[in-house]
Amino acid sequence: MNLTVKRTTSALCLWKCLVLSLSIFIHTISFSMPAHAKVWVVSHAKQSAQLNINTIRSIFSLRQKHWPDGQMIELVVMDNNAPLHKQFCLDTLNLFPYQLSRIWERQIYTGTAVAPTVVSSEQAMLESIKNNPNAIGYASQEVNNEALHSFVVN
Repeated sequence: MNLTVKRTTSALCLWKCLVLSLSIFIHTISFSMPAHAKVWVVSHAKQSAQLNINTIRSIFSLRQKHWPDGQMIELVVMDNNAPLHKQFCLDTLNLFPYQLSRIWERQIYTGTAVAPTVVSSEQAMLESIKNNPNAIGYASQEVNNEALHSFVVN
């Protein structure tokens, strides 16, 4: 009887610790990025006509490595700690940035994919995409000009 009470008490303490840890984790994530902003996928206009959510997820998880015309896709991303990258991963890919990094590392170390280009700012990302017609990335706002096209993935 006394042993049952101890087990119940320790299980209750474990449950409280899990709930507290989860609430701290959610609180940290929610305050580290803007919750209201959209993330726009940016690519050259000729490539964006064929993109949907499944294609975007395949491209950013390095499962799809070539555009339909056979050209190699170049991913342009920001560092895992960048708020825009976190928001893109969570909202568009439904992954945490560390999960996406693990997918990339697995593919890169097995030699089946090339590492994404990591840039330090959104402006650098747009310049990199503009200079490479096979590149794809993301932005915090709509970008539509002669070279680039952006859209929100739902």
